[in-house]
Amino acid sequence: MKKYTAEEYVKYIDAFNFKRKITKIQLHHTYSPNIKSFSVNNHMALQQGMKNYHVKSRGFSDIAQNLTIFPDGTVVSGRDLNIKPAGITNANTGAICIECLGNFDAETMPTEQKNTIVSVMKALLKKCKLVPESAVVYHAWYSSAGFIGDYNKKTSLKTCPGVNFFGGNTRKAFEKNLLPLLREEPQKTIETPNDILWDLMNNPKIKIEITDEKRALEALTKAKMEQNSLYWIIYKIVNKARA
Repeated sequence: MKKYTAEEYVKYIDAFNFKRKITKIQLHHTYSPNIKSFSVNNHMALQQGMKNYHVKSRGFSDIAQNLTIFPDGTVVSGRDLNIKPAGITNANTGAICIECLGNFDAETMPTEQKNTIVSVMKALLKKCKLVPESAVVYHAWYSSAGFIGDYNKKTSLKTCPGVNFFGGNTRKAFEKNLLPLLREEPQKTIETPNDILWDLMNNPKIKIEITDEKRALEALTKAKMEQNSLYWIIYKIVNKARA
């Protein structure tokens, strides 16, 4: 077991050598211990307590989860990431189990904890080349028969990760509240001087607006650095716009 800041654990993931194929990331809440159990310096004691319970009372070989995210945003490692967890019966092969310390059927998640969950999840999804729509699962989306894909009050094994977890434990709540935070931001298209020049020369407006001027200035700088032949043409357009 080791304690990390969110930034440290993201770096740990980035450098980690996965020797097993990861297909799912399970999200759970600990239920007990909960946020009331937490204090500023008892991360390791709580993690050790969970390990003792899992090994001595549940008969597991180690703590069930691969990592625990605490209310202050701290991460404590559990099972090695290359060892499958004991998170959901018959659904642990290819999975990483994340426990979020708290009882989110009754408690409210602190901002620091939310931020770390998102950061760690995004790092894992990127490292393992997974898409959140299909890779992220809640414990509540399983029944005794297996994966059902949503929380069902009658058949789900548990409410985990809690009815208050990022606005709810249903598929709809996930898609509304957590999924948008896990999606990769679209890469900004880098326009070449040629692209911007074409756009500016074919602009139907007589006067080039300030937004276009800004784009042209950026292209001008890039063209000059590249010793591009378009430098002087763009230079004239920019100065005409600024006149």
